[in-house]
Amino acid sequence: MDVVLQRGPKTRVVIIEDHHMLSELLTSVVDSLKGFRVVGAASAAADALTLCEREQPDLIILDLVLSDTFDLKLLDRLSRLCPGSRVVIYSGNLTSDIIKQVLAAGTYSLISKSVTLQEFRAALLAVVAGQTHFSPDVSGLIKGLVVNPSSSGRSGQSSLTRREETVLYYLAQGLSSKEIALTLGVSVYTVANHRSRLMKKTGLHRAAQLSLYAVRRGLLGNAAPPSVHGL
Repeated sequence: MDVVLQRGPKTRVVIIEDHHMLSELLTSVVDSLKGFRVVGAASAAADALTLCEREQPDLIILDLVLSDTFDLKLLDRLSRLCPGSRVVIYSGNLTSDIIKQVLAAGTYSLISKSVTLQEFRAALLAVVAGQTHFSPDVSGLIKGLVVNPSSSGRSGQSSLTRREETVLYYLAQGLSSKEIALTLGVSVYTVANHRSRLMKKTGLHRAAQLSLYAVRRGLLGNAAPPSVHGL
């Protein structure tokens, strides 16, 4: 469900973030900036599209990974629905592959959720002034892409090992780390290590998001996991 506030003669901002406490914090920070006003907030893709189409904000603050989506389709649809809106990607899941696609989409700013509020404010001010802004960690990843553009693997899809795909398969089936360990005959510690690397590569941490990711990779259409041995 989206929340709509009153319009005003300011830079009009929509926040798309599924962590409600963080959304409220961002709203407070944005509204405290001179010349800015949050006109709405949404926590799901469908609500975000409806809200942005109706409000046509000047600025959209977007977390790419929501409870019901984790790819760049939402960014693409927002760009088409709101051609006059500038987008600031504010996410904890900015991998090299994602950054490449976001830059190609013409996003004005990419900042990670590890930045300070001062850095966050600076990003908003820069974008409204017609500039681009990247947080230091994102700038480092961009430099890495320039130096070695093929290092991130296939565009749009993180490179997973067979072991990580196996763990992903079972996580998408709803199994816990302990249940996966029992199924595969390995230690919980081993499964936890693969799970940690899997989440780091994909930037996904919730079971629902991992399930959607597994579907996109075609894993859940298999009668058996990619591998059950040698984990």
